[in-house]
Amino acid sequence: MQWVERQHFHHRSALMQGWGAFLLLVACVLWVWLGFLLWDQDDSLYCFRASSICELDSTMPKQLILLAVSAPLSVAGSALLVAGSVRRQTSAHVLRVIEMQQSEERARRK
Repeated sequence: MQWVERQHFHHRSALMQGWGAFLLLVACVLWVWLGFLLWDQDDSLYCFRASSICELDSTMPKQLILLAVSAPLSVAGSALLVAGSVRRQTSAHVLRVIEMQQSEERARRK
């Protein structure tokens, strides 16, 4: 029963790491897209020929939306990736400690 529970714990930790990596990948794509928008930024002034009304075409709202979405995704992805890694390493450490204690007890009995 202990082995089944350990496998389940390991699976949940790996799932956390997977989701963290996925969220970081999505955030990275959004950051690249944001960088492209910033690099390709040319605030052009468009004037209509029929009237003298001119508009400033800006991609600033799109850039702010990308930043507003990508920042929390980066934080959540990093948190999940780190938490999953820590859980797996802690589980491995606890298992080694238990094995060492059992080994010491077997050595004392002999």
